Amino acid sequence: MEFYIVVENGEPYPEAYKTFAKAVVAVKEKNREAIEEQIREIGRLEEIEGILASLNTPEGVKQTHLYVEKGINITIYKLPVKN
Repeated sequence: MEFYIVVENGEPYPEAYKTFAKAVVAVKEKNREAIEEQIREIGRLEEIEGILASLNTPEGVKQTHLYVEKGINITIYKLPVKN
C-alpha cells in the first residue's frame, strides 16, 4: 500500500492522498486561479493544451513533478506504508 504527499515550494500539503489522481486534483484546486489566468491570457488552443499536459503528467515511479507556472515547484511523492 502507498500514499501520496504533495510538496509545493518546499511546503507539504496538510493531507496525504490515497491515489495519484486525488493528489493531482488537490494541486489543481489549490492553484486554480493561476491556471485559469494562464488560460485566459494565452487563448491559443495549442498552448492551452500544453498547460494542461504539464498538469496531467503520468505518475512517476517514486515522484512526479508538475508545472503550474514559473516559481511554483510541485512534486508528488509516492511513499510506501510500513507496518
